[in-house]
Amino acid sequence: MQTVLCVSRMDLGSELSVREIHDRFPIEVLDRGIGVERLVVFIGSGQYALELTVSDGDFQEQFHRFLSTPEVRDLFSALGEHVKDLPGPDMGTADMPLATAMLIWNQTGDRDVTAV
Repeated sequence: MQTVLCVSRMDLGSELSVREIHDRFPIEVLDRGIGVERLVVFIGSGQYALELTVSDGDFQEQFHRFLSTPEVRDLFSALGEHVKDLPGPDMGTADMPLATAMLIWNQTGDRDVTAV
């Protein structure tokens, strides 16, 4: 599995509109098994962030399958009125505002720090 964070600029004051659009998020698409294991969305301070974990296999293939799904394309099209630089199915991942974990720290008894 691989997790990436996609951070895009959002128009300040658009939080309510973005939340209303996300009320229509096509969860059933994720339930169909398009390769997405986990999805978390953050908004605030002019930022929109999508954290996406894809199944084992080729990340780019899985991510583009997610982005190419008609319901996801429709959602991102609606979000595009308020959020800039959203990833699209026709973009290469090198052209997307993506980041992946460099360090994960969890408080446990052994104080293990994992560099990824």
